Amino acid sequence: MNDQKSKLYAVLTGDLVKSQKLSIEDLESARRHLLSAVDKVSDWKPGLVRGKAEFFRGDAWQLLLADPGQALRVAVYLRASVRAQGLSQTRISIGLGTVDLVDEERVSLSIGEAFVLSGHGLDKLKKQRLAIEVPHSVGVLTNWIRVVAHLCDAIVSQWTARQSEITTFALEPVERTHSEIAEELNIKQQTVTNSLRGARWNAVQEGIELFDQTDWEAVFRGDPANQSFC
Repeated sequence: MNDQKSKLYAVLTGDLVKSQKLSIEDLESARRHLLSAVDKVSDWKPGLVRGKAEFFRGDAWQLLLADPGQALRVAVYLRASVRAQGLSQTRISIGLGTVDLVDEERVSLSIGEAFVLSGHGLDKLKKQRLAIEVPHSVGVLTNWIRVVAHLCDAIVSQWTARQSEITTFALEPVERTHSEIAEELNIKQQTVTNSLRGARWNAVQEGIELFDQTDWEAVFRGDPANQSFC
């Protein structure tokens, strides 16, 4: 374990939807697919993922991100990756806050408000499949950010498996052209364009990029001059 007092993190806690209806083989496949997506996220930025993504209780999982600004992008990417497989979907609760202790081997044993917020957020999810929780001390942004999560979820929940597959490439931090995505998937460029348009990718992308650009350290310090989200 490592002491990480006063360091701001993002914790993603999720579970596979209706996993009890999956065969053992399909459940294992869905789990492997999510962990594979986490491995790809780890390549986005050195040190972005702390420790190892961990499954517990069979279908529940948890992930620790050292950069809170990447949390929404990663959450949507993981949802799209699982949906693209066509076997299952995953709910995700993002908790932004401090972490006091990080267990590199078993992330779920780590300690801090980000873990508490993320876990409580997942417990409260009903019809939604994406939530973002921040401490009440953040102020008015606490309510706004929940609405952002709800609106983002309303769009992402409508994605087909094909749209999800194509969008995973658009979600990568290094922007790809439609032509490059088409070449990667061996499909027509127009198919990529139509799929991203049908997925309302531009709206989701705008929210993700603003989330990326927000100075979350300033937000948590209560410094209004640097709260770009507002």
